Amino acid sequence: MRMRIGFLGLGTMGAPLANNLRKAGYVVTVWNRTAEKADVIVKKGATLARTPRECASDKDLVFTCLSDEKALEAVLEGSQGVLAGLKAGDILVDTSTSGTRAARSVELRVRDRGGSFVAAPLIGSRAGAEKAQLVIVAGGPAATREKARPALRAMSARLIELDDAVQAALMKLVVNAVGGAMIAGFGEALALGASGGLDVAKVVETVQASGFHSPLYLMKGEQILEEDWDAGFAISLAEKDQRLAQEAAADQGAKMPLNSTVRRIFADAVESGRGDRDLCAVADLFFEQAKTKS
Repeated sequence: MRMRIGFLGLGTMGAPLANNLRKAGYVVTVWNRTAEKADVIVKKGATLARTPRECASDKDLVFTCLSDEKALEAVLEGSQGVLAGLKAGDILVDTSTSGTRAARSVELRVRDRGGSFVAAPLIGSRAGAEKAQLVIVAGGPAATREKARPALRAMSARLIELDDAVQAALMKLVVNAVGGAMIAGFGEALALGASGGLDVAKVVETVQASGFHSPLYLMKGEQILEEDWDAGFAISLAEKDQRLAQEAAADQGAKMPLNSTVRRIFADAVESGRGDRDLCAVADLFFEQAKTKS
């Protein structure tokens, strides 16, 4: 008998993840707040659930992929929420970047239902999700991870496993704190060069020839040069991730002054109307501030 999966959240990352599970042979039931977004995958064979509870009920695995902790909470709670559909022995896997506080809270509530929880945040872009080339950090009890592992591997190129759900959520915040600092520093430096008359393409080439080269700078450098702001990962979500990192730091007693600055930069980009653009559009903000162009 094929494994039955409930999948909630068909946004930028969720839609390709759910489709990869379908292609891998799982029986997939989906739910999305805007039901029309499910039309494509339903036409390919998935079943549309009317409520989160229906999507979660009588499934071998339940996946959530939401934009933030508030969206996750809205799907979990209530008489028609996911938690209401779980029973003893069920497994909830959250692929959202919803932070350590949410992971801790969700884990407790799933346990109260007799179920098990895996935090499995995603590292990668929409293109990576479409090609099943993501890195997934999965944290939770060993036996639960074992049951979820084949489905997680169907959506990823690499699976990193931890014994604790909260630590998996923290690992994603650590990675995105690094990435946020990298892209903010890159955009700022490109604008510095452009303001002094340097050709931005030459700046990208020179950075890539240096000891500071990075696949991120190569990929995002090309986007910046082409002014391609199509969102693989939106600035508004990047700002949210920096906020979650600051919350984790406050809980753990860590200090993140650089992260605080990066978050402010991303917030400025959102306030400038760039929130739905790709993360690399932070460079466009710096170009604007420097009164120059890429």
